Amino acid sequence: MANPPAKIASALSLPDFVRDVAETHQDMRALRLTLSELRPDTWESDVIQAVEETLVPLARANQTHIFRLPRRDYLLCFPREQTDAVRAVMIRLRLVIPEAPLTSHLADPPGRNSPLVQWWSLDADFGVLRAMAKRVEDAAAAAATKRRSAAKGSTDRAKTTGRGDPAWRAFTGEADADRKRPLSPLDAEMLERLVTGLDRADLSNHVRQQPVCAIVGAAPPKALFSEVYVSIDRLREAMAPNVDLTANRWLFQHFSETLDRRVLAWLNREAGGLLKSGFSININVGSVLSDAFLRFEGQVSAALHGTVILELRVEDVFADLEAYAFARDFAHQRGYQICLDSLTPEVMALLNRDRLGVDMMKLFWHPDLPEEMRRGHGPDLAERLREHHGNRTILARCDDPAALELGRSLGITMFQGRYMDKLLSSASAPVIPTRPR
Repeated sequence: MANPPAKIASALSLPDFVRDVAETHQDMRALRLTLSELRPDTWESDVIQAVEETLVPLARANQTHIFRLPRRDYLLCFPREQTDAVRAVMIRLRLVIPEAPLTSHLADPPGRNSPLVQWWSLDADFGVLRAMAKRVEDAAAAAATKRRSAAKGSTDRAKTTGRGDPAWRAFTGEADADRKRPLSPLDAEMLERLVTGLDRADLSNHVRQQPVCAIVGAAPPKALFSEVYVSIDRLREAMAPNVDLTANRWLFQHFSETLDRRVLAWLNREAGGLLKSGFSININVGSVLSDAFLRFEGQVSAALHGTVILELRVEDVFADLEAYAFARDFAHQRGYQICLDSLTPEVMALLNRDRLGVDMMKLFWHPDLPEEMRRGHGPDLAERLREHHGNRTILARCDDPAALELGRSLGITMFQGRYMDKLLSSASAPVIPTRPR
């Protein structure tokens, strides 16, 4: 790997770097600092200077290439053995950046992704870096072409020269800067307006579905059921682009319960086809006991309750175990299944599926998950999966073949994610109208 410059490089240098390490990236990692996710009031000129002064020593002493991306984001590429040095700098950044809800993620262990920090292991994820470099190259080439056209007398000069070029703005994010900058925390007054708007909104354009599939041995993937969900980020962009919905946990909880009610109302109209193949919904514990859920249940034949899976967030479950136990028993008595959602290996290793009374657990894939399964509680969790719980675990967010390889090695047979979508599409697999076993 070429020696890095002792400074932060422009994003325009990224394509050359990617070509330089095309044959030598196997023992490298990359980290993206998405500082644009922080609130605008975090950023003063002295804060930006302090951030860069904290990062630059990595380039000088630790074989780390640092690229300045648009919107105050940074990309770090470094040898795997420098992970501890990079993580130490991340922790120091907490002292540099004014306190904000997301800055706690700077102290997360390597491989744990968050809105603020994303990790990649380049032996498996070099394609991500290559795609990022191509976006830079394409945007820069488009900008240059339009500048040349403008210089020859284009009547669209004001729109196509310099930083105003649409292609470059699409890459840098300037085109949606108005949506990204002025995020203000959700307050009670805004919540009231959002709830009113949500009650009137047509969710049809916001509801998404993603299949969960079974893969056993060499057999092609078979769709078991589909997760029905609404992307909070996309809904925020449509309804309140300037509001940080998650800034206040309790107000966001109220908003998400309102969203549950609207999704259930949507299902009352549209669930007919989904029931034949089975579906899951993300739902709050409190919503399982709501009038809206009872109305939904009234539309579903009792014989089909077993095709519906209720996905509950682990933090919601442990916020009130007594309410969870009541909701779980209520759901089970009516034939619904329960899936514990959004699990990391650390959390999953501490849970007893049988004592919690859940039918399934959903573990999130990320590129460093194989390494995490070899340290700490990982080996014990791996043994439990292979012996008892692998066939009741969903490995979600599977975006590359490495996820499938790890899942199979752990005895997991249910998978979800973009890579699975591709496999299903290529196999043209039919949906199986049965419950997962």
